[in-house]
Amino acid sequence: MALPVNRTSPPGGPAERTPWEFLLAVAAATGAFVYLLAVVAGHMVPDSTGAGTRAAGTGGSAGHLVDASRAAGPSGGDQAAALEAAIRAVLTTDEAASTGVAVMTPGGEWLGGLNPDLPGYAASTFKLAILLEAERRVSAGVLSYTDRIPVTDEARAEDLGTIDRLPVAPDGTVSLGEALEAMITFSDNASAVALLRFLGPGEIDASLRALGAERFSVNDPGLPTTARDLAFVLAAIARGDGMSAAQRDHALELLTAQEVRAGIPAALDGMPGVLRVGNKTGTWPGATRDVAFVQTERGAYVIAVMAEGDWNWELVRRVARAVHDQLTVR
Repeated sequence: MALPVNRTSPPGGPAERTPWEFLLAVAAATGAFVYLLAVVAGHMVPDSTGAGTRAAGTGGSAGHLVDASRAAGPSGGDQAAALEAAIRAVLTTDEAASTGVAVMTPGGEWLGGLNPDLPGYAASTFKLAILLEAERRVSAGVLSYTDRIPVTDEARAEDLGTIDRLPVAPDGTVSLGEALEAMITFSDNASAVALLRFLGPGEIDASLRALGAERFSVNDPGLPTTARDLAFVLAAIARGDGMSAAQRDHALELLTAQEVRAGIPAALDGMPGVLRVGNKTGTWPGATRDVAFVQTERGAYVIAVMAEGDWNWELVRRVARAVHDQLTVR
């Protein structure tokens, strides 16, 4: 026999609730209250993309990018060990000795890798440091995307066949926005050198050191870097370190539009739960580099891979899949 329920509403008001309806209402109210406390406490923030919630504390104005450190599976040192084991499992002994991999959250939390401090030539991944510096200066109001950048003879001399796509004006200049787009989306070298001279290689290196990238240099003809330093730089871009949300989003859109997607993006695009992959590649005889931010339904992470070999995308894809599978294991 059902327990009697007292009517508390005036005639014509809401209908009476059964005991089960009452219990469900209490449960819903309790859930809403707990969620509110979580938001106030800063442990959970509504995702601006509407894809759920995102972890707080990613630094800067990370917005829609989420740290993947709360994904199911091992954590801390166990997670790092599991990631290294997963990477080694898809590499030969020789590949494991010569490949650098670094994985971290947009907030800069270390997740794991393999030989992350193995030094090597950055190739075109050095352009990430230029992108970070330029977006920060635009955000600070020091520069604007419409400012004109001279494309000098020195810059033109570095062209590898893409300068015809660069919209150089009759006065020999391009806008800052045009130069950034060319440098990132089709890896134009002339625009990269023009931006490097305009922004100052010494100033860019100082920003890298302040960020924690200890070996990465654009002021050294050898363009040295490590997988860890590349991940540091892209993580800073992904979380909007030192820049507004508008500049962060501009940078991420350029990286998402990057045309060479044979490595990390090819490995992960279309996989269940993967929302977006943006990357910057670098290739040179004997060197294949790829650095990407990966946004998923469960969170986001940054991965940098430095491999030996010409256009060694097959190795990069193996590593990217192994890392992704390990981070998203349920």
